[in-house]
Amino acid sequence: MKRTKIVVTIGPACRSRKLINQLVKSGMNCARLNFSHGSYAEHRQMYQAIRAAGKKYNEPVLIMQDLQGPKFRLGEVVGAVVLRAGKKVVLGFVAAGDHETIPIDFFGIGKCLRVGERILIDDGKISLKITKVLKDKISATVVEGGLLRPRAGVNLPDSRLDMSVLTAKDKRDLEFGIKLGVDIIALSFVHCAADIKQARILISKFEKKYHKIRGGEIGIIAKIENQSAVSKAEEILAVADGIMVARGDMGVELPAAQVPIIQKRLIDFCNAAAKPVIVATQMLDSMQEHMHPTRAEVSDIANAVIDHTDAVMLSNETAVGKYPALSVRTMAEIIKVTEDSGYDDLPDFTVRKKGTAVDSAIVELSRLLADRVEAKVILAASLTGETGRMISHLRPEMPILVATHDIRIQRQLNLSWGVRPFILPVCKSIEELVKKSMQYIKKEKLAVKGDKMIVVAGEPVGEAGHVNLVEVREVI
Repeated sequence: MKRTKIVVTIGPACRSRKLINQLVKSGMNCARLNFSHGSYAEHRQMYQAIRAAGKKYNEPVLIMQDLQGPKFRLGEVVGAVVLRAGKKVVLGFVAAGDHETIPIDFFGIGKCLRVGERILIDDGKISLKITKVLKDKISATVVEGGLLRPRAGVNLPDSRLDMSVLTAKDKRDLEFGIKLGVDIIALSFVHCAADIKQARILISKFEKKYHKIRGGEIGIIAKIENQSAVSKAEEILAVADGIMVARGDMGVELPAAQVPIIQKRLIDFCNAAAKPVIVATQMLDSMQEHMHPTRAEVSDIANAVIDHTDAVMLSNETAVGKYPALSVRTMAEIIKVTEDSGYDDLPDFTVRKKGTAVDSAIVELSRLLADRVEAKVILAASLTGETGRMISHLRPEMPILVATHDIRIQRQLNLSWGVRPFILPVCKSIEELVKKSMQYIKKEKLAVKGDKMIVVAGEPVGEAGHVNLVEVREVI
């Protein structure tokens, strides 16, 4: 059983219910709906298929809505347009009959850009240098050429853009996603903690509007993909619910050689805060076209696991690739082999998250006891998910079973390493908690009669508060 979670981007290649079912069976824990693409009708269809598959296979699949953010794209380029180095080009909004201008969805492009700045297209495959700026158009020289793809992404690494992280499109998309019932939001091109706070205000507003508020709040994953976010990562993480290491735009906005070190640092920050971290982009990129990954891709996934990421993500591999289910199975196999090797083990499992002394002591003791008595499982009761995440960041060798009565908390916990969240009605005593959890443990064949288990909870049971109890129990 793998413990590192898999985030899967849903797109045209896996839109049918049959393929969604295959993704869940193959190891998908979180489904990513990328709102840079697709219609509302398509996202609604995929949402319903994911929920149905999760119910069918008893997998609490987390649904993540990934907002586009202030990301610029080319328009619908007509025909095969190849740019050659040294060629002069014009970019801007295209009027009817204008075949000389490369279309870009950036109104007022000239207000933010300056002569000499770079424009990078399609993850930096094409590079332009600005030579002239007008109100709604810019002229540029091609530095590195290539084939223009319709709707290819555009990066402006040298430009200072004074604009909200939530565009008008994002606000419409966010309202739709909350009305639909997503569990967590991925916020693109975050610059600072204020961006997260702004998003929370809007989420709260829409939840009240559609009466979607339940026990658990919709979470926010901050996508770290520019220099500003990297430099303020700890400040951002303090107010976010987790981080995505978005290596695609990061590798364009920053020197590529820095990306692996940034990845390790961000994983370390999240581990210390006991918040989930996702490593994303090009993890099995070659499997868009081929049935087998490259050795470098296998190593990339394995090293992310060894660095103690909570989750790894598939993007184009499953959204538009030829082998979506095979890509998930391949990733799951790499994770399992790496976790079995021992290279991902934590030699020191001291609690790093700041909290009360009692919480820290109890959680550390649960891991120590589990090792000493060779427990088969750790059982925790958690109203908010915090206890489960605290235990997760110590990376115990046995499954972490987290009982919660809130379905959104259950799904959100499915993004944390090693956690198997399950629904259990609020219990009035430790005895009731253990007795009812035993039924789940036996049903899932996680332990047998006579096995040891560690119980972590707070008394009184069923009330939010601090963890203050740890016990060794025997499965009966």
